[in-house]
Amino acid sequence: MSIVKAAGDHPLYQQLVDIVGEKKVSDNQVIISSYSKDASHLQAERPGIVVMPGSVEEVQDIVRLCNNTKTPIIPAGGRNGICGSCLPRVEGAVMLDMVNMDEVVNLDEDVMTVTVGAGLRWAELIHRLHEKGYKLGFRGPYGGNVGTVGGSTSINSIGYAASKFGPSDEGVVSLEVVLPNGDVIHTGTGWNKDAKLFGRYSSYNDMTGIFLGDHGTLGVKTKVTLKIYPAAEHKLYGDFGFENLQKATDAFLEVQKRGLTEELNLLADRQSTDTFFPGFLDSHPEIHAMFASVVQESDEQLAKRKMEIVREIALNHGGKDLGNFASQMHWGEMFNLVQPLYNNGFWLNTCHLRPIPTIPKMMEQMWNIFEKYDLLDKGIKWIASCLGAERTYATGWVTLFPPNEEKMELGLEAWNEMLDVIMDTGGCPYWNGLLWEDRVLENTEKPFIETYWKVKNAIDPNGIMAPHVFRGTD
Repeated sequence: MSIVKAAGDHPLYQQLVDIVGEKKVSDNQVIISSYSKDASHLQAERPGIVVMPGSVEEVQDIVRLCNNTKTPIIPAGGRNGICGSCLPRVEGAVMLDMVNMDEVVNLDEDVMTVTVGAGLRWAELIHRLHEKGYKLGFRGPYGGNVGTVGGSTSINSIGYAASKFGPSDEGVVSLEVVLPNGDVIHTGTGWNKDAKLFGRYSSYNDMTGIFLGDHGTLGVKTKVTLKIYPAAEHKLYGDFGFENLQKATDAFLEVQKRGLTEELNLLADRQSTDTFFPGFLDSHPEIHAMFASVVQESDEQLAKRKMEIVREIALNHGGKDLGNFASQMHWGEMFNLVQPLYNNGFWLNTCHLRPIPTIPKMMEQMWNIFEKYDLLDKGIKWIASCLGAERTYATGWVTLFPPNEEKMELGLEAWNEMLDVIMDTGGCPYWNGLLWEDRVLENTEKPFIETYWKVKNAIDPNGIMAPHVFRGTD
Protein backbone atom coordinates (compact mmCIF):
# COMPACT_ATOMS: atom_id res chain seq x y z
CA MET A 1 0.00 0.00 0.00
CA SER A 2 2.95 2.35 0.46
CA ILE A 3 3.48 2.89 -3.32
CA VAL A 4 0.31 4.98 -3.61
CA LYS A 5 0.26 7.91 -1.19
CA ALA A 6 -2.61 7.96 1.29
CA ALA A 7 -5.02 10.88 1.22
CA GLY A 8 -5.06 11.13 5.00
CA ASP A 9 -8.69 12.27 4.99
CA HIS A 10 -10.23 9.53 7.13
CA PRO A 11 -10.93 10.75 10.68
CA LEU A 12 -8.83 7.91 12.18
CA TYR A 13 -5.96 8.07 9.67
CA GLN A 14 -3.26 9.45 11.96
CA GLN A 15 -4.26 7.31 14.95
CA LEU A 16 -4.13 4.17 12.80
CA VAL A 17 -0.71 5.23 11.46
CA ASP A 18 0.45 5.61 15.05
CA ILE A 19 -0.58 1.99 15.72
CA VAL A 20 0.74 0.12 12.66
CA GLY A 21 2.94 2.59 10.78
CA GLU A 22 2.33 4.68 7.66
CA LYS A 23 3.06 1.88 5.15
CA LYS A 24 0.19 -0.25 6.44
CA VAL A 25 -2.59 2.32 6.27
CA SER A 26 -4.25 3.86 3.25
CA ASP A 27 -7.37 5.79 2.37
CA ASN A 28 -6.25 6.51 -1.19
CA GLN A 29 -9.20 5.85 -3.50
CA VAL A 30 -7.13 3.58 -5.76
CA ILE A 31 -6.43 1.32 -2.78
CA ILE A 32 -9.96 1.65 -1.45
CA SER A 33 -11.36 0.66 -4.84
CA SER A 34 -9.31 -2.54 -4.88
CA TYR A 35 -10.78 -3.46 -1.49
CA SER A 36 -14.38 -2.76 -2.46
CA LYS A 37 -15.07 -6.08 -4.21
CA ASP A 38 -14.73 -9.80 -3.66
CA ALA A 39 -14.84 -12.43 -6.44
CA SER A 40 -18.59 -12.00 -6.99
CA HIS A 41 -20.66 -9.49 -8.95
CA LEU A 42 -22.15 -8.19 -5.68
CA GLN A 43 -21.66 -4.57 -4.70
CA ALA A 44 -21.75 -2.73 -1.37
CA GLU A 45 -20.13 0.29 0.27
CA ARG A 46 -16.45 0.99 -0.16
CA PRO A 47 -14.33 0.88 3.02
CA GLY A 48 -13.30 4.29 4.33
CA ILE A 49 -9.75 3.20 5.09
CA VAL A 50 -7.72 -0.01 4.97
CA VAL A 51 -5.25 -1.07 7.65
CA MET A 52 -2.99 -4.13 7.78
CA PRO A 53 -2.19 -5.14 11.38
CA GLY A 54 0.75 -7.43 12.06
CA SER A 55 0.10 -8.58 15.62
CA VAL A 56 -2.70 -9.27 18.05
CA GLU A 57 -1.63 -6.22 20.04
CA GLU A 58 -2.08 -4.01 16.99
CA VAL A 59 -5.51 -5.53 16.38
CA GLN A 60 -6.43 -4.81 20.00
CA ASP A 61 -5.36 -1.17 19.68
CA ILE A 62 -7.29 -0.73 16.42
CA VAL A 63 -10.43 -2.32 17.82
CA ARG A 64 -10.27 -0.21 20.99
CA LEU A 65 -9.84 2.92 18.86
CA CYS A 66 -12.88 2.00 16.77
CA ASN A 67 -14.92 1.10 19.84
CA ASN A 68 -14.09 4.40 21.56
CA THR A 69 -14.99 6.39 18.46
CA LYS A 70 -17.90 4.09 17.46
CA THR A 71 -16.34 3.59 14.05
CA PRO A 72 -17.47 0.53 12.02
CA ILE A 73 -14.80 -2.11 11.54
CA ILE A 74 -14.78 -4.91 8.94
CA PRO A 75 -12.34 -7.86 9.25
CA ALA A 76 -11.33 -9.31 5.87
CA GLY A 77 -9.25 -12.27 4.72
CA GLY A 78 -8.20 -12.91 1.13
CA ARG A 79 -11.49 -11.44 -0.20
CA ASN A 80 -11.88 -14.19 -2.79
CA GLY A 81 -15.31 -15.25 -1.55
CA ILE A 82 -18.28 -15.15 -3.90
CA CYS A 83 -21.02 -14.12 -1.46
CA GLY A 84 -20.08 -10.54 -0.57
CA SER A 85 -19.60 -11.40 3.10
CA CYS A 86 -16.57 -9.14 3.66
CA LEU A 87 -17.97 -6.07 1.91
CA PRO A 88 -18.91 -3.10 4.16
CA ARG A 89 -22.59 -2.21 4.58
CA VAL A 90 -21.88 1.31 5.93
CA GLU A 91 -19.77 4.29 4.84
CA GLY A 92 -16.39 5.14 6.38
CA ALA A 93 -15.64 1.70 7.82
CA VAL A 94 -12.15 0.63 8.83
CA MET A 95 -11.30 -2.55 6.90
CA LEU A 96 -8.80 -4.86 8.57
CA ASP A 97 -6.75 -6.69 5.96
CA MET A 98 -5.45 -9.63 8.00
CA VAL A 99 -3.03 -11.16 5.48
CA ASN A 100 0.08 -9.90 7.26
CA MET A 101 -0.78 -12.15 10.21
CA ASP A 102 0.33 -15.27 8.32
CA GLU A 103 2.76 -17.04 10.59
CA VAL A 104 2.70 -20.70 11.65
CA VAL A 105 2.68 -20.05 15.39
CA ASN A 106 3.06 -23.59 16.66
CA LEU A 107 3.09 -27.13 15.27
CA ASP A 108 2.29 -29.43 18.19
CA GLU A 109 3.11 -32.98 17.15
CA ASP A 110 2.10 -34.40 20.54
CA VAL A 111 -1.55 -33.36 20.23
CA MET A 112 -1.60 -33.11 16.40
CA THR A 113 -2.64 -29.50 16.03
CA VAL A 114 -1.22 -26.50 14.20
CA THR A 115 -1.85 -22.92 15.33
CA VAL A 116 -1.62 -20.27 12.63
CA GLY A 117 -2.18 -16.58 12.14
CA ALA A 118 -5.70 -16.01 10.83
CA GLY A 119 -4.35 -14.37 7.68
CA LEU A 120 -2.34 -17.41 6.54
CA ARG A 121 -3.40 -18.68 3.13
CA TRP A 122 -4.42 -22.32 2.78
CA ALA A 123 -1.95 -23.14 -0.01
CA GLU A 124 0.96 -21.86 2.07
CA LEU A 125 -0.18 -23.80 5.14
CA ILE A 126 -0.54 -27.05 3.16
CA HIS A 127 2.98 -26.62 1.75
CA ARG A 128 4.54 -25.94 5.13
CA LEU A 129 2.79 -28.88 6.79
CA HIS A 130 3.79 -31.21 3.94
CA GLU A 131 7.44 -30.35 4.58
CA LYS A 132 6.96 -31.64 8.13
CA GLY A 133 5.15 -34.83 7.08
CA TYR A 134 1.60 -33.74 7.90
CA LYS A 135 -1.64 -32.83 6.16
CA LEU A 136 -4.76 -30.92 7.13
CA GLY A 137 -8.23 -32.42 7.21
CA PHE A 138 -10.19 -29.78 5.30
CA ARG A 139 -7.65 -28.27 2.87
CA GLY A 140 -9.28 -24.96 2.03
CA PRO A 141 -11.79 -23.49 -0.41
CA TYR A 142 -11.20 -23.93 -4.14
CA GLY A 143 -9.64 -20.46 -4.12
CA GLY A 144 -7.12 -21.52 -1.47
CA ASN A 145 -4.19 -19.76 -3.17
CA VAL A 146 -5.78 -16.56 -1.85
CA GLY A 147 -8.32 -17.68 0.74
CA THR A 148 -7.20 -17.38 4.36
CA VAL A 149 -7.80 -19.67 7.31
CA GLY A 150 -9.53 -16.93 9.31
CA GLY A 151 -11.73 -15.89 6.42
CA SER A 152 -12.86 -19.46 5.76
CA THR A 153 -13.76 -20.13 9.38
CA SER A 154 -15.69 -16.86 9.51
CA ILE A 155 -18.05 -17.90 6.70
CA ASN A 156 -18.27 -21.71 7.11
CA SER A 157 -16.24 -22.18 3.95
CA ILE A 158 -16.23 -25.55 2.22
CA GLY A 159 -13.96 -27.13 -0.38
CA TYR A 160 -11.12 -29.64 -0.75
CA ALA A 161 -11.35 -32.82 1.38
CA ALA A 162 -14.69 -31.81 2.91
CA SER A 163 -15.97 -35.17 1.67
CA LYS A 164 -13.91 -36.88 4.36
CA PHE A 165 -13.32 -34.20 6.96
CA GLY A 166 -16.33 -31.90 6.68
CA PRO A 167 -16.38 -28.11 6.15
CA SER A 168 -13.61 -25.77 7.33
CA ASP A 169 -15.02 -25.30 10.82
CA GLU A 170 -15.07 -29.05 11.60
CA GLY A 171 -11.28 -28.99 11.87
CA VAL A 172 -11.07 -26.05 14.28
CA VAL A 173 -9.88 -26.82 17.82
CA SER A 174 -9.40 -23.33 19.23
CA LEU A 175 -9.57 -19.66 18.28
CA GLU A 176 -7.86 -16.53 19.51
CA VAL A 177 -10.38 -13.71 19.16
CA VAL A 178 -10.12 -9.98 19.82
CA LEU A 179 -13.51 -8.93 21.13
CA PRO A 180 -15.11 -5.57 20.22
CA ASN A 181 -13.86 -4.05 23.50
CA GLY A 182 -10.27 -5.09 22.72
CA ASP A 183 -10.09 -8.02 25.15
CA VAL A 184 -8.64 -11.31 23.89
CA ILE A 185 -10.10 -14.75 24.53
CA HIS A 186 -8.80 -18.23 23.68
CA THR A 187 -11.48 -20.88 23.13
CA GLY A 188 -11.45 -24.66 23.58
CA THR A 189 -8.73 -25.79 25.99
CA GLY A 190 -7.16 -22.36 25.49
CA TRP A 191 -9.06 -21.02 28.53
CA ASN A 192 -6.36 -22.75 30.64
CA LYS A 193 -3.15 -20.78 30.11
CA ASP A 194 -1.13 -23.84 31.19
CA ALA A 195 -2.80 -26.27 28.78
CA LYS A 196 -1.97 -27.21 25.20
CA LEU A 197 -4.48 -26.42 22.45
CA PHE A 198 -5.71 -29.96 21.94
CA GLY A 199 -9.49 -29.97 22.37
CA ARG A 200 -12.47 -27.83 21.42
CA TYR A 201 -14.94 -29.04 24.06
CA SER A 202 -13.72 -28.45 27.61
CA SER A 203 -15.29 -27.36 30.92
CA TYR A 204 -17.58 -24.70 29.44
CA ASN A 205 -19.96 -24.33 26.54
CA ASP A 206 -18.43 -24.55 23.08
CA MET A 207 -17.23 -20.95 22.87
CA THR A 208 -15.39 -21.75 19.62
CA GLY A 209 -18.63 -22.30 17.76
CA ILE A 210 -19.99 -18.85 18.59
CA PHE A 211 -17.32 -17.29 16.40
CA LEU A 212 -17.38 -19.83 13.56
CA GLY A 213 -19.53 -18.57 10.70
CA ASP A 214 -20.09 -15.24 12.46
CA HIS A 215 -19.12 -13.26 9.33
CA GLY A 216 -16.81 -11.15 11.51
CA THR A 217 -19.70 -9.74 13.54
CA LEU A 218 -18.57 -10.88 17.01
CA GLY A 219 -14.83 -10.27 17.00
CA VAL A 220 -11.59 -10.44 15.02
CA LYS A 221 -10.03 -13.88 14.70
CA THR A 222 -6.27 -13.51 15.10
CA LYS A 223 -5.19 -17.16 15.50
CA VAL A 224 -6.79 -20.46 14.51
CA THR A 225 -5.77 -23.91 15.79
CA LEU A 226 -6.55 -26.79 13.43
CA LYS A 227 -6.32 -30.59 13.60
CA ILE A 228 -3.55 -32.19 11.53
CA TYR A 229 -2.97 -35.74 10.29
CA PRO A 230 0.01 -37.78 9.04
CA ALA A 231 0.68 -37.14 5.37
CA ALA A 232 -0.77 -39.83 3.10
CA GLU A 233 1.15 -40.30 -0.15
CA HIS A 234 -0.90 -43.03 -1.82
CA LYS A 235 -3.54 -41.42 -4.04
CA LEU A 236 -5.92 -43.14 -6.43
CA TYR A 237 -8.45 -41.55 -8.76
CA GLY A 238 -11.64 -42.80 -10.39
CA ASP A 239 -14.26 -41.25 -12.70
CA PHE A 240 -17.62 -42.97 -13.20
CA GLY A 241 -20.44 -42.05 -15.58
CA PHE A 242 -24.18 -42.82 -15.43
CA GLU A 243 -27.06 -42.64 -17.88
CA ASN A 244 -29.13 -40.52 -15.51
CA LEU A 245 -28.72 -38.38 -12.40
CA GLN A 246 -30.78 -40.66 -10.15
CA LYS A 247 -28.36 -43.58 -10.64
CA ALA A 248 -25.37 -41.29 -10.18
CA THR A 249 -26.87 -39.88 -6.97
CA ASP A 250 -27.63 -43.33 -5.55
CA ALA A 251 -24.02 -44.43 -6.07
CA PHE A 252 -22.69 -41.10 -4.82
CA LEU A 253 -24.71 -41.47 -1.60
CA GLU A 254 -23.50 -45.01 -0.96
CA VAL A 255 -19.84 -44.06 -1.44
CA GLN A 256 -20.25 -41.03 0.82
CA LYS A 257 -22.08 -42.97 3.54
CA ARG A 258 -19.19 -45.43 3.73
CA GLY A 259 -16.60 -42.68 4.03
CA LEU A 260 -14.35 -44.07 1.34
CA THR A 261 -13.03 -40.96 -0.36
CA GLU A 262 -11.00 -37.86 0.42
CA GLU A 263 -12.95 -36.00 -2.27
CA LEU A 264 -16.14 -36.93 -4.12
CA ASN A 265 -17.57 -34.61 -6.77
CA LEU A 266 -20.75 -35.04 -8.76
CA LEU A 267 -21.39 -33.31 -12.09
CA ALA A 268 -25.16 -33.41 -12.57
CA ASP A 269 -25.46 -33.25 -16.36
CA ARG A 270 -23.49 -33.27 -19.61
CA GLN A 271 -23.50 -29.47 -19.88
CA SER A 272 -21.78 -29.23 -16.50
CA THR A 273 -19.08 -31.71 -17.53
CA ASP A 274 -18.64 -29.92 -20.87
CA THR A 275 -18.12 -26.58 -19.10
CA PHE A 276 -15.64 -28.04 -16.62
CA PHE A 277 -13.83 -30.52 -18.90
CA PRO A 278 -14.63 -29.71 -22.58
CA GLY A 279 -14.72 -32.85 -24.74
CA PHE A 280 -14.40 -35.30 -21.84
CA LEU A 281 -17.69 -37.07 -22.60
CA ASP A 282 -17.50 -36.89 -26.40
CA SER A 283 -16.82 -40.63 -26.67
CA HIS A 284 -19.51 -41.50 -24.10
CA PRO A 285 -22.80 -40.29 -25.65
CA GLU A 286 -24.91 -42.37 -23.25
CA ILE A 287 -23.51 -40.65 -20.14
CA HIS A 288 -25.59 -37.88 -18.57
CA ALA A 289 -24.09 -37.51 -15.06
CA MET A 290 -20.78 -38.51 -13.49
CA PHE A 291 -18.73 -38.33 -10.34
CA ALA A 292 -15.00 -37.99 -9.73
CA SER A 293 -13.51 -39.70 -6.69
CA VAL A 294 -10.18 -39.37 -4.89
CA VAL A 295 -8.86 -41.87 -2.35
CA GLN A 296 -5.85 -40.95 -0.24
CA GLU A 297 -4.25 -43.21 2.35
CA SER A 298 -0.89 -43.79 4.03
CA ASP A 299 -1.11 -47.50 3.12
CA GLU A 300 -1.01 -48.49 -0.57
CA GLN A 301 -3.10 -51.64 -0.21
CA LEU A 302 -5.74 -49.80 1.80
CA ALA A 303 -5.96 -47.11 -0.88
CA LYS A 304 -6.31 -49.75 -3.63
CA ARG A 305 -9.04 -51.61 -1.78
CA LYS A 306 -11.00 -48.44 -1.10
CA MET A 307 -10.93 -47.47 -4.77
CA GLU A 308 -11.98 -51.00 -5.71
CA ILE A 309 -15.01 -50.63 -3.46
CA VAL A 310 -15.87 -47.25 -4.99
CA ARG A 311 -15.70 -48.86 -8.43
CA GLU A 312 -17.86 -51.81 -7.33
CA ILE A 313 -20.50 -49.43 -5.95
CA ALA A 314 -20.53 -47.37 -9.15
CA LEU A 315 -20.85 -50.41 -11.41
CA ASN A 316 -23.57 -51.92 -9.21
CA HIS A 317 -25.61 -48.79 -9.82
CA GLY A 318 -25.18 -49.08 -13.57
CA GLY A 319 -22.13 -46.86 -13.79
CA LYS A 320 -19.37 -46.90 -16.40
CA ASP A 321 -15.66 -46.61 -15.64
CA LEU A 322 -14.44 -43.41 -17.36
CA GLY A 323 -10.82 -43.58 -16.23
CA ASN A 324 -9.34 -40.93 -13.97
CA PHE A 325 -8.75 -37.73 -15.97
CA ALA A 326 -11.37 -35.56 -14.25
CA SER A 327 -10.56 -36.64 -10.69
CA GLN A 328 -6.82 -36.36 -11.28
CA MET A 329 -7.19 -32.87 -12.74
CA HIS A 330 -9.48 -31.84 -9.91
CA TRP A 331 -7.09 -32.94 -7.18
CA GLY A 332 -3.76 -32.40 -8.93
CA GLU A 333 -4.61 -28.81 -9.86
CA MET A 334 -5.78 -27.97 -6.35
CA PHE A 335 -6.57 -24.24 -6.07
CA ASN A 336 -5.82 -23.70 -9.80
CA LEU A 337 -8.90 -25.31 -11.30
CA VAL A 338 -11.47 -22.57 -10.82
CA GLN A 339 -9.59 -19.60 -12.31
CA PRO A 340 -10.02 -20.80 -15.94
CA LEU A 341 -13.78 -20.96 -15.35
CA TYR A 342 -13.81 -17.16 -15.20
CA ASN A 343 -13.17 -17.32 -18.96
CA ASN A 344 -16.84 -18.38 -19.19
CA GLY A 345 -17.94 -15.07 -17.68
CA PHE A 346 -19.41 -13.76 -14.44
CA TRP A 347 -20.23 -16.27 -11.69
CA LEU A 348 -23.82 -16.39 -10.47
CA ASN A 349 -23.70 -19.20 -7.94
CA THR A 350 -26.13 -20.88 -5.58
CA CYS A 351 -23.72 -22.49 -3.06
CA HIS A 352 -25.64 -24.31 -0.33
CA LEU A 353 -25.94 -27.55 1.66
CA ARG A 354 -28.53 -30.26 1.07
CA PRO A 355 -29.14 -33.95 1.77
CA ILE A 356 -27.70 -36.01 -1.09
CA PRO A 357 -31.01 -37.82 -1.91
CA THR A 358 -32.65 -34.45 -2.71
CA ILE A 359 -30.23 -33.62 -5.55
CA PRO A 360 -32.33 -35.08 -8.43
CA LYS A 361 -35.49 -33.27 -7.28
CA MET A 362 -33.63 -29.97 -7.06
CA MET A 363 -32.05 -30.48 -10.49
CA GLU A 364 -35.41 -31.19 -12.14
CA GLN A 365 -36.45 -27.65 -11.25
CA MET A 366 -33.07 -26.25 -12.31
CA TRP A 367 -33.33 -27.87 -15.73
CA ASN A 368 -36.80 -26.33 -16.10
CA ILE A 369 -35.26 -22.90 -15.45
CA PHE A 370 -32.41 -23.53 -17.92
CA GLU A 371 -34.98 -24.45 -20.58
CA LYS A 372 -37.42 -21.66 -19.67
CA TYR A 373 -34.73 -19.03 -20.28
CA ASP A 374 -33.12 -20.97 -23.16
CA LEU A 375 -29.78 -20.25 -21.51
CA LEU A 376 -27.40 -22.30 -23.65
CA ASP A 377 -28.70 -20.94 -26.95
CA LYS A 378 -28.40 -17.44 -25.48
CA GLY A 379 -24.75 -18.00 -24.57
CA ILE A 380 -24.99 -18.68 -20.85
CA LYS A 381 -23.24 -21.86 -19.69
CA TRP A 382 -23.70 -23.54 -16.32
CA ILE A 383 -22.11 -26.02 -13.94
CA ALA A 384 -24.34 -28.06 -11.64
CA SER A 385 -21.98 -29.78 -9.22
CA CYS A 386 -22.12 -31.32 -5.75
CA LEU A 387 -19.33 -32.09 -3.31
CA GLY A 388 -19.90 -34.79 -0.72
CA ALA A 389 -19.50 -33.49 2.82
CA GLU A 390 -19.53 -35.35 6.09
CA ARG A 391 -21.57 -38.54 5.50
CA THR A 392 -24.91 -37.86 3.84
CA TYR A 393 -25.08 -34.28 2.73
CA ALA A 394 -23.52 -32.34 -0.06
CA THR A 395 -22.71 -28.83 -1.06
CA GLY A 396 -24.58 -27.95 -4.19
CA TRP A 397 -23.20 -25.45 -6.63
CA VAL A 398 -25.40 -24.49 -9.56
CA THR A 399 -23.49 -21.69 -11.21
CA LEU A 400 -24.45 -19.65 -14.27
CA PHE A 401 -21.82 -17.93 -16.41
CA PRO A 402 -23.18 -14.86 -18.25
CA PRO A 403 -20.34 -14.13 -20.70
CA ASN A 404 -20.66 -10.34 -20.71
CA GLU A 405 -22.58 -7.36 -19.32
CA GLU A 406 -25.25 -7.69 -22.02
CA LYS A 407 -26.18 -11.17 -20.78
CA MET A 408 -26.23 -10.22 -17.09
CA GLU A 409 -29.88 -9.15 -16.95
CA LEU A 410 -31.02 -12.49 -18.36
CA GLY A 411 -28.59 -14.36 -16.12
CA LEU A 412 -29.74 -12.52 -13.01
CA GLU A 413 -33.40 -13.19 -13.76
CA ALA A 414 -32.78 -16.93 -14.06
CA TRP A 415 -30.40 -16.93 -11.09
CA ASN A 416 -32.88 -15.31 -8.71
CA GLU A 417 -35.42 -17.95 -9.66
CA MET A 418 -32.81 -20.60 -8.93
CA LEU A 419 -32.08 -19.16 -5.48
CA ASP A 420 -35.77 -19.47 -4.61
CA VAL A 421 -35.76 -23.10 -5.76
CA ILE A 422 -32.77 -23.87 -3.54
CA MET A 423 -34.60 -22.63 -0.45
CA ASP A 424 -37.96 -24.15 -1.44
CA THR A 425 -36.39 -27.60 -1.86
CA GLY A 426 -34.80 -27.59 1.61
CA GLY A 427 -31.36 -26.23 0.79
CA CYS A 428 -29.44 -24.37 3.51
CA PRO A 429 -26.73 -21.88 2.50
CA TYR A 430 -23.51 -22.38 4.45
CA TRP A 431 -22.62 -18.73 4.12
CA ASN A 432 -24.93 -15.75 3.98
CA GLY A 433 -23.30 -12.57 2.82
CA LEU A 434 -25.09 -10.29 0.41
CA LEU A 435 -25.84 -13.30 -1.76
CA TRP A 436 -28.16 -15.17 0.57
CA GLU A 437 -28.95 -12.95 3.54
CA ASP A 438 -32.44 -11.72 2.67
CA ARG A 439 -33.69 -15.19 1.74
CA VAL A 440 -32.11 -16.78 4.82
CA LEU A 441 -33.55 -14.19 7.21
CA GLU A 442 -36.99 -14.66 5.68
CA ASN A 443 -36.84 -18.35 6.58
CA THR A 444 -35.13 -18.08 9.98
CA GLU A 445 -37.09 -18.96 13.13
CA LYS A 446 -37.67 -15.76 15.13
CA PRO A 447 -36.24 -17.08 18.43
CA PHE A 448 -33.09 -18.16 16.59
CA ILE A 449 -32.23 -14.74 15.18
CA GLU A 450 -33.33 -12.99 18.38
CA THR A 451 -30.88 -15.15 20.35
CA TYR A 452 -28.09 -14.23 17.95
CA TRP A 453 -28.82 -10.51 18.45
CA LYS A 454 -28.85 -10.86 22.24
CA VAL A 455 -25.35 -12.36 22.05
CA LYS A 456 -24.21 -9.75 19.53
CA ASN A 457 -25.51 -6.82 21.57
CA ALA A 458 -23.92 -8.18 24.75
CA ILE A 459 -20.48 -8.59 23.13
CA ASP A 460 -20.64 -5.53 20.90
CA PRO A 461 -22.94 -2.94 22.54
CA ASN A 462 -21.67 -0.16 20.26
CA GLY A 463 -22.35 -2.26 17.18
CA ILE A 464 -18.96 -1.61 15.59
CA MET A 465 -18.17 -5.12 14.25
CA ALA A 466 -19.41 -5.66 10.68
CA PRO A 467 -22.56 -3.63 11.33
CA HIS A 468 -25.83 -4.41 9.55
CA VAL A 469 -24.78 -8.01 8.75
CA PHE A 470 -27.68 -10.39 9.52
CA ARG A 471 -30.14 -7.47 9.45
CA GLY A 472 -31.08 -7.79 5.78
CA THR A 473 -30.06 -5.76 2.76
CA ASP A 474 -33.37 -4.27 1.64
